[in-house]
Amino acid sequence: MRIGLTFNLRKSFSERNSVFDSPETIENIKRALERKGHRVKLYEAGSETLFYLLSLDRPQIVFNIAEGKNGTYGEAYVPSMLDELKIPYTGSSALAVSLSVNKVATKMIMQSANVSAPKLYQFITTPNEEIRNIDSFPVIVKPVFEGSSIGISSKSICYSMEDVSISALRIFQRLKRPVMIEEFIEGTEITVGVIGNFPPKMLPLLEIDFSPLNKRESKASKGIQTYKFKADYSEKAQYFLPARVSEEVIKKIEENVIKAFRVLNLRDVARFDLRIDKNGTPFILEVNAVVGLERDHSDFPRVYRLTGKTYEDLINDILESALERIKRNERVVF
Repeated sequence: MRIGLTFNLRKSFSERNSVFDSPETIENIKRALERKGHRVKLYEAGSETLFYLLSLDRPQIVFNIAEGKNGTYGEAYVPSMLDELKIPYTGSSALAVSLSVNKVATKMIMQSANVSAPKLYQFITTPNEEIRNIDSFPVIVKPVFEGSSIGISSKSICYSMEDVSISALRIFQRLKRPVMIEEFIEGTEITVGVIGNFPPKMLPLLEIDFSPLNKRESKASKGIQTYKFKADYSEKAQYFLPARVSEEVIKKIEENVIKAFRVLNLRDVARFDLRIDKNGTPFILEVNAVVGLERDHSDFPRVYRLTGKTYEDLINDILESALERIKRNERVVF
């Protein structure tokens, strides 16, 4: 099969570029597909000739991991282009990807479907906007549109109105993006993948235990997945798969995650970050429609590795999920 692989190459390492893919990741995906007999051609999503090249080559399907171009909804750039060209691709539609990028929109849709998520206190669009009274602390202040924990630090957890004001202003000054203030859920950190469509299947829960971090590392993470934690300390944490939670909690998580997957119109593959509070109630924190696939670092490959499967299995499971969906002609288009 002729497969196109769309990506954004990480040419230098910075907080902004951390969402892009390394040459090793691109090569690993290409090799995993080629080992199954496919012919793979690479397409850099930032290229000005991307539309022309895709329209000329017309791959049978595109394996899309691209973050797209600059802009708030950059991840929708490649799916929109492929829809225009009528070239099928792995992963969610342009609209579904855009919704998952917008944490406020995602939260509102999930809550309308009775999916458990932390309470949203405020959505702030300008640095001078008044922060209304918050009736309970702690809260967490974070960017509305960033992924890979960009903009999230140990100071994002706030215990007073003064903390909130300082944290919100810091994000505005650094990222020039809207900010959200939501309830902070103290408890167990969980990430879980979903793969497939008929029906979507939840993978085993991966629990992230921050306790092995030393004092300096713990101060930089504060028991949450800050940008600093993901960039420097994630390999020092301890991971439990399956997570140390009861069957009852697993059932609650599966109910919420699969419902969210469907109501957000996600396809083929997605990853959810959750927290479980002291009462055993799970809360979905964030939804990732374009999942990280760095073989030795990203959570999705880590789950496959800990369940005895290979990276090649993961890449081809994503491809097969998309091919089955296309064969059934059951893609939902808004």
